[in-house]
Amino acid sequence: MIVEVRPKDPLMGMPADAGEINRAARRFMDRVESLKVLEILKMDFDRGEEAVVSEITMKEGYTVGDLEFPEALGSLEVLRVSGRTYTCFMRCAIQDEFLREKMREFDLDVIWTSPMYKSLDLCVYACIGDAENLNRVLRLMSTYGEVRNVIFEEATFSGDALLSRLTPRQRDLLIAANRYGYYEYPRRITSQHLAEKLGISKTTAIEHLRRGEARLISALLAGY
Repeated sequence: MIVEVRPKDPLMGMPADAGEINRAARRFMDRVESLKVLEILKMDFDRGEEAVVSEITMKEGYTVGDLEFPEALGSLEVLRVSGRTYTCFMRCAIQDEFLREKMREFDLDVIWTSPMYKSLDLCVYACIGDAENLNRVLRLMSTYGEVRNVIFEEATFSGDALLSRLTPRQRDLLIAANRYGYYEYPRRITSQHLAEKLGISKTTAIEHLRRGEARLISALLAGY
């Protein structure tokens, strides 16, 4: 499941007297355009520990050095730089009880995975779990803001993960369309001729192609 949330409070209700952590969080949000988690290496809710590889895009005029990552939250190491985007290894060892309690809220018997994306006006979370626990995740997300989009799909661990988001009919049609040059420019085959090759009506072919394309685009652009 992928959930897109428009946060109502980017500080997640952090108390005004949280001191250094509160100030660091505000500086972070003022200077970061977006943060995308590429890999989750460790997540321990009870101990408040997390290790991730993230892609941080800074706002114009700032560098990652302006974040002043507080020791109370952990450490940040830059692995690669490309313009305003920094690939970083982030290790969190949260000592603040308020933040640890917030982290424990996400301990919902699901597997948290990518895409995971955060900015001032949008948060994207992805997880794998059964229906009951996915519903618990949705209820939690609704407490943080407006849930604006939810994508459900069967969990898959194959190299063709993106195509697994499609129904068998959609997948077969898109593969055939690509094979016969429907997506080339200029097209080597029309939708009518494609439908004839597959032994279906033009209307049916177009419907399945459009629905399949919409699913792929929605998955590729989740969080954007």
